[in-house]
Amino acid sequence: MDGDALEWVTDTVLQALAGDEPLTAPALTFLLRRYAATEREDLREALESGLARAVESQLSEAPCDERAAWLMLFVEATAVSADERLHTAAVDLVSSLVPEWERQEYVDQAAVSIDACLAASEVFDIPDLVQTTIDGLERVVGTAYRPGEGVAHLVTDPGGARGLLADHVRCASALLTAYWRTARLPYSMLAEELIQHAQRTPWDAGDLVVHCEAARVFCRLAALHDDPEYRGAAVIAVGADYRRDAARLVTKQSAHARDASTAHVAAYGLALRELFPLR
Repeated sequence: MDGDALEWVTDTVLQALAGDEPLTAPALTFLLRRYAATEREDLREALESGLARAVESQLSEAPCDERAAWLMLFVEATAVSADERLHTAAVDLVSSLVPEWERQEYVDQAAVSIDACLAASEVFDIPDLVQTTIDGLERVVGTAYRPGEGVAHLVTDPGGARGLLADHVRCASALLTAYWRTARLPYSMLAEELIQHAQRTPWDAGDLVVHCEAARVFCRLAALHDDPEYRGAAVIAVGADYRRDAARLVTKQSAHARDASTAHVAAYGLALRELFPLR
């Protein structure tokens, strides 16, 4: 069943790109991961063409979350492409994202931007990026977080309305990436606390992309819980079954994906792709 769904997403994305639909980072990221898993020639050709178009676009003018998604794509693409333009495009995106952290109003936008720059710090040689990004993460999360209450929705009003699902999911993702980059357990444990808090609050049933992002965070937490060394060192939620939680989320989104845009279909495919090996 999962294999059939992955093939459907693959065909949908390929047809959209062949029909000259606007490029999106989720679509190319999905193709990149499918190519890495299958080495299909048709995926390679579509991916090369899409990446070439992307690095020549004016990406620095896109909204914050879109620039972060493009940066994440370029980070992953370095594993299969030696195109020097990826580095240039990534540096331009980092240069546009970092200065915004000081004035970013929304927690989810700050978190997704920081998450992408943390990932970029692993691949691209950008001076002081790791420390700058960790400092940005600690400032945003430290400002917005309240023990037992999750994170606020606005960086500029940390005592105001508590965060939405996107705020918690994207902060958790950035914290998990920070753990991956630094091996500091407080980051991953806070990520789990935020997800536990989010699970106790009502979710907007119509936001396919955020639900798929949540499923991917569940997959990352499930992988940590599968690691005996991590379980022995960290404080983890008793009785949590993130593999099950991810599967339920992805299953619920399958019907919505059939009528969604290509970018949303790709977001669903990315969640399905991360869940598939866990099963």
